[in-house]
Order: sequence, then C-alpha cells, then structure tokens
Amino acid sequence: MDLALRRPQWMAVAVLVAVAAVIAWRQWQSGHESRPHKASFVIFGGLTEIEVRGVSEAVASRAFGAIGEQLQRDQRAWHPWETSDLMRLNAAIAQGAAYQATPELSGLVRRAQQGFALSDGLFNAAIGKLVGLWGFHTSNYPIKSPPPPQANIDALLAARPRMDDLTVSAEGSIVSRNREVQLDLNGLAEGYAAEQIAGLLKQQGIADALINVGGDVLALGNAGGRPWRVGISSPQHATLAGAELQGHEALFSSGSYNKFREVEGHRWGHVLDPRSGQPAQGVAAVSVIHDDAVIADVASTSLMIAGSSALGRLARAMDLRCVLLVTDDGTVWISPAMQRRLQFATPPARLQVTEDLGENCTGEKAPALR
Repeated sequence: MDLALRRPQWMAVAVLVAVAAVIAWRQWQSGHESRPHKASFVIFGGLTEIEVRGVSEAVASRAFGAIGEQLQRDQRAWHPWETSDLMRLNAAIAQGAAYQATPELSGLVRRAQQGFALSDGLFNAAIGKLVGLWGFHTSNYPIKSPPPPQANIDALLAARPRMDDLTVSAEGSIVSRNREVQLDLNGLAEGYAAEQIAGLLKQQGIADALINVGGDVLALGNAGGRPWRVGISSPQHATLAGAELQGHEALFSSGSYNKFREVEGHRWGHVLDPRSGQPAQGVAAVSVIHDDAVIADVASTSLMIAGSSALGRLARAMDLRCVLLVTDDGTVWISPAMQRRLQFATPPARLQVTEDLGENCTGEKAPALR
C-alpha cells in the first residue's frame, strides 16, 4: 500500500459519518483470510483509513465497529472550537474551576503535558488563545486577512500559559493555576488516535495493520509478509521519498504548506512558536519515524519550531533517531538512520546529514508517553 503523507486538516468541522464497507474475500488459509480488509472514517474533517491483514471478515468487522465508536467519543471530547468536552474544560479553566474530564480528554491532556516536558516547552498545547488569535481555529485555508496586531500577541505571551500550569488527578479531574491557559490539542490528537486504534486492534487479535490518520501512519506487523510501504510528500506536493515500516512504527509529518495565512505574497504557517507568538520560520516540513505515534506527532511539530540549528539537540532530548527536516530554501537535513530508511524519488540537490543519533528508529531513552 503506497500512501503520500499530507498534513491533514485534523480539527476541521466535521462529524464522523460512516464506516466504509469492509472489503471481504473468502479465500481462507489456515482458518484466516489472506486478503486485506479496509475501513474508512471521516472525522474532524480528515480521513482515517485502516487496512488489516490475516484475520477473518467477522474479526475485522468487530474491530472496525469498536474503532468507529472510539472515534465518535474522541469527536465529542476533543473538538477545539465546537461544543465538546475540551470546550467545557477551557471554560472551567477561565473561571478558575476544576473540571472532571472524560478518559479520552484526560488521557490526551496528560500526554500533552509529557510532550511539553520532553520538548523543553516547544510543544505547548496551552496556547489555544494564541492559535485563535491567529485565526487557525478554522478549516478554511489559506487565510487572506492580515496577521493580528503585535500588541495583542504580546498580551497573550505576558500571561505565560504553560502545560505545567495544569494538574490532572488520577480520576481525570483537571484544574489550572493560570486562567489564561486554553487548550488546543490538535498537535498530538492524530498520534493519540492512532495509538488508540492500535490498542483496539490488539484486543481483537489483529497483529498486521496500517493505520492512516489523515495522512500520518502507524504500521503494525507487516503487509502479507513484506513491510508496509508509505511515502512522504514534499512541500511542493510531490513525492519526496518512500519508506518501509513494520512492527510498530509511526511516520508522522508536519508542514507549513497546507494550512497558512497569506497576504500580498507573504506566508505565515499554522505552527506557532510559543516563545515568540509568531509562526515558526525557516522550516517547510518535518518527518519523524518512531515506535510511539504520539512522540512522532509531538516531535514533528516541535522540530518545525526548533529549526535546523537545534535539530540535533532536540532530537537527542526526545530520543529521536529517524528525522528529516526540509528548510524553506529546499535544504534537506536528515539523520543517518533516517537516510538508511528512505528512498528518495529524486536525490535532494542540497542534503545535510546530521550527527549520528542512533542505529534505528525506535526510541529507548525517552519517557514513554503512554
């Protein structure tokens, strides 16, 4: 299965509409079907596709049903600008009150806190007010209006909203010591959903699957005895490179080329630097392979902000071995382990190989964001 990875409009306005028909084949081998089963879900304005191998139609159908129910709960919990558990939590924070969150939301907030610590604060889901100020709570891109006044940005930065302002109890009660915290969890929701889906597939005894959440993928096992084959898009929307994944490996990407504001030829991407309040500059795209989809999701956003100059330092802090970063001038920065995993469609004109970050793509030193 070949996929071109594109950064989705993950939190755009939409509702889970359907589970697609399962593609079923009655060719049995040792009590299992050899053909793949597939399902598609439209949620948050993005397409989630799942392909499973090596199980019967009945097993696949049960798994797809459970996944559809989980994604509906996620929709009700996570939407950042429509009625949701997250909206009610943000209202409680603004009032200085505690809020009893659902398991879907409290689990996501815990992982956002861990991502904040792991990225040295570059991944900061507490800056939802800043995201709203820039107009990025929308599904309509590109945005053509001028950027917000600097004075308004400075006022929000002065409040210093941070993920460590929050306390999450074991029972899921959430309270903030800073009323200016407003959560926007877009930056890790895809990775979290992918791991949720992987867990549900495991419960049904499904070991071989490819989970495509709006263009970012988590591969489980293999594709009928061979690795899963996926692709990475360039900022020009062409295929940059291909990769093979297997076992439990996620390939997640962030970019400034799908969601942005553009006025009179000047473009501002949607990934905001929480230190300056401005969109990240200098990086067009990042891709990461890791054995935890949440780490891959958090890391791809964090490296967009850190840039090429801090790539090695942040990669080591997050225990990333397989990273690729494309700067605005087209220079491709790549770690040695990632270089061994990718097959470029066309050799990059400007290629910079980073320091050696490790032999393979699996993280071992970073705290598990489970």
